[in-house]
Amino acid sequence: YYLLIRLQTQLFLIFTSVVLITFLLTTITFTGLLLKNLQDETLKRLDTDVKVLNYAVESKQGENVSDALALAQNVQIIDAVELKDVQSKKLLRDDTQTFLLNKKKNTLIIVTEGGVVLERGEDADRVGDSISDDPLVKRVLLGETASSGVTKDGVLGPEVSLRSATPIKRADKIIGAVVVGTTIDNAFVDGIKAATGLEAAVYGDNILSATTLLAADGKSRYIGVKEENSKIKEKVLRKGNSFTGSVNLLNTPYFAAYLPLKDVDTNPVGMLFVGKPQVGVLQAAGRSIEMTFLVTVTLMVLSIIPAYFISRYLTSQIK
Repeated sequence: YYLLIRLQTQLFLIFTSVVLITFLLTTITFTGLLLKNLQDETLKRLDTDVKVLNYAVESKQGENVSDALALAQNVQIIDAVELKDVQSKKLLRDDTQTFLLNKKKNTLIIVTEGGVVLERGEDADRVGDSISDDPLVKRVLLGETASSGVTKDGVLGPEVSLRSATPIKRADKIIGAVVVGTTIDNAFVDGIKAATGLEAAVYGDNILSATTLLAADGKSRYIGVKEENSKIKEKVLRKGNSFTGSVNLLNTPYFAAYLPLKDVDTNPVGMLFVGKPQVGVLQAAGRSIEMTFLVTVTLMVLSIIPAYFISRYLTSQIK
């Protein structure tokens, strides 16, 4: 009788252990697959969302092209560029300043066929200098309409702007060019965050220029912070490709996607970023994992009853 009781106990422990191990392996495997699927799905959405940011950039460039074409086809502007007299210069100054106010642009430059600045709407006193070595101006003075991402040094960090230019023609002869530009600022990326719910940023090279990421005070932004991740710099800034993956940004783990911002010669001059803190994704996964473990524990407790009866039945057959 004692041996049969020992056998029944051992069979019960074996069945219970097998059930326990089976449930644990199933739960761990399911949890791993759930986390992997959530990560893959998050990165896939981020890859789409960074393209939304890129589309917004391209839309801005399209607006700049339309505005530049409107100015280049304006008869008064064409006459003023061709004549270059005092009255024409005054007309150009009035028109460019009015244009900047109405269109809310940051840059408006009108140049001669040799690249000499006739009028600079944002700084009326800076005229007469040559920008003929500017790649965008070079391309336009050859007869093309083109757009470019441009970076320049700012106070806290680089200033990134989108510029578009088109030639001014008189009877198919190029007599000058119009350059229109818009700065990508914090308001621009705030609009992207409002649309997608994600953190967004624009880099000049690898330095933050505009971002929705706020400091601890909830007001100041991390302008001027460098991205030193070698994989990102290699893939985005050197090779001009996109990057999606896990990154550590400002000591916080993020799932992120990057796209290059290119100049008129398709060389990367900056980066577009959207990201989501990993803790947000893991919290969503945590609720599913918690429910899975509760169901597993319940099933394990319920499995003890059939394990007991099966071990008892086998023991009775031996008896």
